[in-house]
Amino acid sequence: MSEDKQSDRRAAELNKKNLTRANLSRQSLGGANLARANLRGANLTSANLVCANLAEANLMEANLSSANLVDAKLGRAKLTGADFAKADVTGANFRNTDLSAVKNLTMQQIRTAKVDESTKLPRAFKDKMPKSGSY
Repeated sequence: MSEDKQSDRRAAELNKKNLTRANLSRQSLGGANLARANLRGANLTSANLVCANLAEANLMEANLSSANLVDAKLGRAKLTGADFAKADVTGANFRNTDLSAVKNLTMQQIRTAKVDESTKLPRAFKDKMPKSGSY
C-alpha cells in the first residue's frame, strides 16, 4: 500500500469519532476501521471502502454514490437516507441492518450483498427475496 493511501486511512481512523459532513470523496479508505464512527451527511462519493469496517457507524444521509463497498462490514449501521446510487456492494455485509429508508439501492445490488432475515429491506424488495436463509 502506498504511503498516501495509508495516510488517508490512518487520518480517517484517528478522527473517526466525528466525521459529520466530512468530504471523503475519492479517498482510499480500504480496510479502515470506522466502526461506530459518526459519518452523518459525509460525502463518500467514489470512495474506496473495500473491506472497511463500518459496523454500527452512523451513515445517515451520507452520499455513497459510486463508492466501492466490496466486502465492507455494515452490520447495524444507521443508513436512513444514505445514497447508494451505482455503489458496488458486492459481498458487503448488511446483516442486522435496516435498509428500508436508503436511497437508490437496487435489487441487483442487494443480490450481490450479504443479507439475511435480520436485514430490513425496502418495502418494494420484500416480495422479491427468498423467504429464508442468506441471500
